[in-house]
Amino acid sequence: MFTNLKVALIKKFARKRLGKDIAPLQTTATHPDVLIAYAQFGQALDKTNLVSAKLKQLAQLRAAKLVECPF
Repeated sequence: MFTNLKVALIKKFARKRLGKDIAPLQTTATHPDVLIAYAQFGQALDKTNLVSAKLKQLAQLRAAKLVECPF
């Protein structure tokens, strides 16, 4: 129902967290249902305590290195 509002909020929070708009977010935003589900999945991963925050960051860095992400 509030799909456009949710997409706008996701973009705003991503911009605040990353400092700029990123291309994958713009691409995914053209399919709001996918973007919203992806954002909810990301929030769930951030909130889980099964793995320490330090290990999560290390895994993110390793994954980014594997796909040659510029961030």
